[in-house]
Amino acid sequence: MSQQLAVADFLRNLFALWDEILGIPEKTEGPAWVLDLGAGWAQSLAAVSAVEASRPIAPGGTSIAAQTAHAAYYLEAFEAIVHGRQERADWPASFHPAEVDEAAWAQQKERFFGAAARVRELIRGNSDWQPLHLGGAMANVSHLAYHLGAVRQMLRVAKE
Repeated sequence: MSQQLAVADFLRNLFALWDEILGIPEKTEGPAWVLDLGAGWAQSLAAVSAVEASRPIAPGGTSIAAQTAHAAYYLEAFEAIVHGRQERADWPASFHPAEVDEAAWAQQKERFFGAAARVRELIRGNSDWQPLHLGGAMANVSHLAYHLGAVRQMLRVAKE
């Protein structure tokens, strides 16, 4: 027997993961799918200084600032695709800037959270679920989770 998934059910589950990973709004009770409560991007970056964000955890490694820049770039690339603008991605450049001062760090976080909010609304308002858009929506959730994991591990070193 074939059964179709209702778009509303898909979106409810996608946004439960999205909101938990972004930490917006912060979830303080109830079950969590993939994180400890209060461990999303918003909570993880809240107390990170520019110095900490700029510190690579290993020689040749990336920094929290670089991970945040890359995550914003990925969100923006998906946004461009949905709007019909498919540009050639420059993945190495997407990890820049890796070093930031306080003003640049604030701007980088604003860029990241702004892109995340725009993509969330883009997904919510999508009435034509093309395979590329569906795959991209799911890829964004997994990509955000992956890089959040990297950031959370980096925090252990950056805060030392």
